Amino acid sequence: MMHKILIALALLAAPLLAQNVEEPLSAQTADGQAIDGHIDWSQKILVVYGEAVAPDHINNPVQRRLMGFRGAKALAYRNLLEMVGQVQVDAETRVQNFMVENDSVSVRVQGIVRGARVQTGSQTESAEGLYRLALEIPLLGTFSQAVLPTDVPPPDRTINYALPIPAPASILNDSLLLASDDAAADSLALPVDAPPAIYVPPKPYTGLIVDARGLDLQPSMSPRIIAQDGRTIYSASSSDPDYVAEYGLAGYDKDLSHAQQSDRLGGAEANPFVVKATAVSGLYSGDIVLGDFDATLVLMADVDGDFLRECRVTFLLGPEPIVIDDAFIDSLYIDSTHLDTLSGGDLLELPEQIRPSDSTE
Repeated sequence: MMHKILIALALLAAPLLAQNVEEPLSAQTADGQAIDGHIDWSQKILVVYGEAVAPDHINNPVQRRLMGFRGAKALAYRNLLEMVGQVQVDAETRVQNFMVENDSVSVRVQGIVRGARVQTGSQTESAEGLYRLALEIPLLGTFSQAVLPTDVPPPDRTINYALPIPAPASILNDSLLLASDDAAADSLALPVDAPPAIYVPPKPYTGLIVDARGLDLQPSMSPRIIAQDGRTIYSASSSDPDYVAEYGLAGYDKDLSHAQQSDRLGGAEANPFVVKATAVSGLYSGDIVLGDFDATLVLMADVDGDFLRECRVTFLLGPEPIVIDDAFIDSLYIDSTHLDTLSGGDLLELPEQIRPSDSTE
């Protein structure tokens, strides 16, 4: 019982901490040495480590430190060139595929690697005399322009007005209104050539959040959003290339509350449209699949918000959230003053960092 009370108190009082979406990477050099690195998909950077020892004949501590870190940096450059090929470009290909097939891409990527910088605070020295540091390169800007394909056909963004009406519970945005319930049913049940349904949102949407939690979505540089009927709703070819290079095609987050107020979607004034993904697609599970009805809602919301062209899209990753009812909180005899924010029988997502373990303490 005490364990449950602590969970509830943490839910009420602890602020939600932003968690970067990081993907560990592993590779081997030609001589079999393991390479350590990761991609921070929240910051869009690739980080790779190098480590070395100082030559035995150097006794001066300052010189040993200098030579140790110089050796670690040289190895980090070599490791970075090996690791950069592991970066996922889209749901089907990695950077190494483009480097093998296109000498121009290979030359440009090698130049970017040579311009890598030492990550602030990454330099460490162990008691055994092992020097370690990390190099990082951004996956935006020139890197994005070098590896993203330019011959991708434009997506089919045809709005299908003949889609069936799903149960109301499947519509995640209560603020997204049609002219009336009756008008919505009539307009979406009409043939394709019928007049379009009319959105009457309180204000334009500033971005899109696709909830892919529980679906094992794998981050990539160029994800797509596709509908179950095969339409491509969102891809690199549907966005402004300048926005793609500067911000990346999509952001990745683990927390819904943080994503809803992120700078990418409008900051404190953000009004994102939220939709639930039904599946992932692609060889490396990097693409999002939406139900046909939800895909149409996204396209219609974008007519006024124009957020897809400016890459104002965020995908939620991680396990399916644990949902509890506020009736459970009431049963814990917590001071009623803490329950004001939980009124109305709303369902609450339990943050990942305070989820209960299997312990019964």
